[in-house]
Amino acid sequence: MIGGVILAAGYSSRMGELKPLLPVGGVPALLRAAEALSGAGAEVAVVTGHRREELTPLIRRCGALELPNPDYDRGMFTSVLTGLRHFAALGAEGVLLLPCDCAAVPKEAVRQLVACAGDRGEYALPVYGGKNGHPLWIPARYFDEILGFDGPGGLKGARLLHEDSLLCLPMPWEGVVLDMDTPEDYAALCRYVQDDGLASLARGRRFLLLRHGATELHSGKVVMGRYDARLSAAGREQMKAMGRRLADMGLAASALYTSPLRRARDSAGLVNEALGLPLREMEAFSEISLGAWDGLLIDEVKSKWPAEYERRGRYLMSYRFDEGSESFYMVQHRVRKGLLELLRADDARDILILSHAGVIKCLWGLLQGRDIDWAFPLCRPDKGELTVLET
Repeated sequence: MIGGVILAAGYSSRMGELKPLLPVGGVPALLRAAEALSGAGAEVAVVTGHRREELTPLIRRCGALELPNPDYDRGMFTSVLTGLRHFAALGAEGVLLLPCDCAAVPKEAVRQLVACAGDRGEYALPVYGGKNGHPLWIPARYFDEILGFDGPGGLKGARLLHEDSLLCLPMPWEGVVLDMDTPEDYAALCRYVQDDGLASLARGRRFLLLRHGATELHSGKVVMGRYDARLSAAGREQMKAMGRRLADMGLAASALYTSPLRRARDSAGLVNEALGLPLREMEAFSEISLGAWDGLLIDEVKSKWPAEYERRGRYLMSYRFDEGSESFYMVQHRVRKGLLELLRADDARDILILSHAGVIKCLWGLLQGRDIDWAFPLCRPDKGELTVLET
């Protein structure tokens, strides 16, 4: 079991208003924090103190447990201890610690943190742009040390005893480093979480999502990722036939957008023989990077990294093997940014994108207002297959 501790006992003195109740994207900050932790499978407990009677109904509403801290006026560390005592008694394998004013942390970031650090026995936290963020992962091995710590600096002082082994996990979400200490911080955080307009930009358009053609066979199944495989003869014929099919559809498209990877770029060139559209490569539509595993045989990966391969299977959406790799949540993030850029620059009714299975799954989900978790088992494009979606 994983514990999720939300710190909501403070005075909110710099803000001037009770931060847990401030709306962020139309939702109280406390609820957003609870959703981020519960979305990663944590049992959520909220530590309260100042004006706790105003928070109790909200805590019940989100199904979390309230942990009153009678010593909240002695500082945040007393709230940390209140949360840790509770989950240590329950035998939790670790705790995710999140101040309630960090209300822009996405559930994807929390899931990735658990997937990459959950069983490694070290402190871990997300990093954005070189800045440490939230939540902090505290493994069970350090519970007793923190609960008995009487040195300077509170939790930070206890954590610094193990600074050399701290896992800092780079992530693409700025929300992990945003908080609401001041009114200016609050305004910036609210701007960050506001609707980016994807639904309105996509409305009334037809999206044609084409996966690249079949690739050359190898001696076994390959971890494809960014590995730059070549199209097979059959794949080339697939793409030429698809070009003729698309031409017969009378597309109202202004360009053919493609991943820059060779198997996609070559596919786009063959398709475009029948279309004559401008070809526009977009890095955002590249396949997922699997780091050191890219291009290796799956059997080789299983043999060299059996525990890591098994862990990726358990945390498929959120796991990263190394800093050169991506999780599917990270792919979804860059695909969304790329799609927004495309739609803001191109007002054509038909949007034709040639890419890879993982990217198409992301696009298919995003265009229906859903995420990769929902889309992954439902959208299964084969090589050379066209998926059409009207929004």
